[in-house]
Amino acid sequence: MSITLSLFLAAVTGADATVPEPDKEIVVTATKRARDVGMLDAPVSVATAEKLTDQGIVSTQDIQRAFPGLIVNMRGNRAYSNFTVRGISSPDYFNPSVQVYVDGVAQTASAFSQRLLDIDRVEFLRGPQGTLYGANALGGVLVITSRQRTANGGYVQATGGDLDLGGEAAGTLVLSPQALFLDMAGSAMWTRGRIDDAGTGDRNIDSSREFVGRATLRYAPAGSRLSASLTGLRGRLVSHEELYLLPDDVDALVYRSDVYGPRPYLRREMTSVAGKVDLRTGPVTLSSVTTFQRTELVRDFPGGRPGPLLSWPQDEKLWTQELRAATNRAGPIEGVAGLWFQRNDFTGDKSGFAGFFGASTNTVVATSLAAFAEATVRLGSRISVTLGGRYSHDRSRIRASRPDTFGNGMGFSFGGTKRFDAVQPKASIAYALAPDVRAYATVSRGYKPGGYNRSISSPIDGVGYRPESGTNWEAGLRAARLANDTLSLSLAAYRIDSRDQQIYVGQLGQQTIRNAARARSQGIEAEAAWRPDTGTSITANVAAGRSRFRRFVDPFTAMSYSGNTLPYAPDVIARGTAERRVTRMYAPVSVSLWGGVAYAGRMFFDEANTATQPAVATVDLGVNAGFGDGFTMRLLVRNVGDRIVRTSGYVVGPTQFSTVDVGRRISLTLRRDF
Repeated sequence: MSITLSLFLAAVTGADATVPEPDKEIVVTATKRARDVGMLDAPVSVATAEKLTDQGIVSTQDIQRAFPGLIVNMRGNRAYSNFTVRGISSPDYFNPSVQVYVDGVAQTASAFSQRLLDIDRVEFLRGPQGTLYGANALGGVLVITSRQRTANGGYVQATGGDLDLGGEAAGTLVLSPQALFLDMAGSAMWTRGRIDDAGTGDRNIDSSREFVGRATLRYAPAGSRLSASLTGLRGRLVSHEELYLLPDDVDALVYRSDVYGPRPYLRREMTSVAGKVDLRTGPVTLSSVTTFQRTELVRDFPGGRPGPLLSWPQDEKLWTQELRAATNRAGPIEGVAGLWFQRNDFTGDKSGFAGFFGASTNTVVATSLAAFAEATVRLGSRISVTLGGRYSHDRSRIRASRPDTFGNGMGFSFGGTKRFDAVQPKASIAYALAPDVRAYATVSRGYKPGGYNRSISSPIDGVGYRPESGTNWEAGLRAARLANDTLSLSLAAYRIDSRDQQIYVGQLGQQTIRNAARARSQGIEAEAAWRPDTGTSITANVAAGRSRFRRFVDPFTAMSYSGNTLPYAPDVIARGTAERRVTRMYAPVSVSLWGGVAYAGRMFFDEANTATQPAVATVDLGVNAGFGDGFTMRLLVRNVGDRIVRTSGYVVGPTQFSTVDVGRRISLTLRRDF
């Protein structure tokens, strides 16, 4: 969890600039029907394009700075990013506990970490969202929406700094007035790196480069009942980031290839295609969303000892189809219902280890069929009741083999199929204490589907595992306009009981996944935004709680971890920002000064609670300036104190090996809107 505490920067006086309106003006679509955020009976946070731009939030890793209770960590590399919400995360890279959608496209787990291109807003639903989103929404859902202009326009920008160099451009071309539009966006970023190799003497070995481009053709005639869009995206990431450092080398940012192995290599190719059609028929909108995403991963990594790199190329394809009907008018009854299909094909080929075992290959095909519905009924002017449910049928099939290359019995060949049925209900009640103040109570359920371990090491991976489920009990309060329309506030208290948790068990290097644990996460969340005048904005959020294993005994080692803290789940997280905007009367220049502080309590990376990152606070500072005629400048300093923070780790004997965030980053971005 993360906490942000505010750091206020005083600015010189002058005429006020414009700041965002309070939350009531923000419309949320993550509920699969457009609803005013101030009227939602759920813990929802929204980051607008203005907030993302002003605070330099340019990737999904940065999104955690905007929301309460969210942690995003790289577990070795960006293809294995870990999203933790309310203490809920997933040890399994390939079966996450949080879902990420970009323009309606469900992202494969290896594509969670990516650049944000020309974003309109990001919506964050906390807690189990199984009714509307099904599998892998056990912790929550991030819904990222790109900008859709209705006139010719866009921007170009260039970024340079001590580590980063790149550029970005986006825009809309009107092909037919008020009817047909072409949205385009592209980005290229090179990162120099900051880690040196003591084994070879090479410097800045953790370099990377990332390219992404997107195009959307939109048919959206003004006043028409029919609209449609077709989106294509292509991205490429090349990096050397899977570097594990010894304890004494963390602060010095030194890697030892003579101890751990040669510099790693990662290449990720990402392709997405999505088609959407909406048809308004009276009070109902019928929608069809069809998506395909493929991520091809080349991962060459050291084996934790001197010698050649090991190779594990992966190819993952994800198809989804959703058909739904949703009300498009406010009324005594509002709702959404639909059908869902998903197919995920995964293939992985692991290289062998000379003298011990040969190369292996495995294929996992997982499919899901679901039907869902959710409705909100208003009982008078103050009370509303929401009921929903989802039924899912999941199937997973594995085929795996490894020849006995060295005649030592280390080969195998197996296959299997598992089927599961699951129901995710939801019920909530809300009461309007005042026109802009609502209290609510919710019970909901989420789950992760069962299946097979995709990182196979032995025939025990052919056994498979059952679904994991979590039940969320929650009460909250949302106040959209307090203190003369200057303050918005959101409070929530929750308890999530997880059953059949899918955990890696067994000895390191020979681990498999089993339903080995029960856990409980409980806590409180608070989120506030204060705008005392049109030039000042102060925001703060805090998430405090406990996430513990109630029962967990490793069936292979007999080690008990009952009572331990869940991985990647600190007890306290807080974040806060303060911003002052000023416009000089004697010059067409507007200036925004802002600062932020983020604090995260002690975090463990493993179930044994041996690999850890101590509690840490970091400070960010920024200056944004607008010079008129669409030209702006942003100077950003991340992690002013240059704190080196561990992002993942594991322990062998007395030694912890850790990957790290490399500390302070300084960047200057010049942008021209047109």
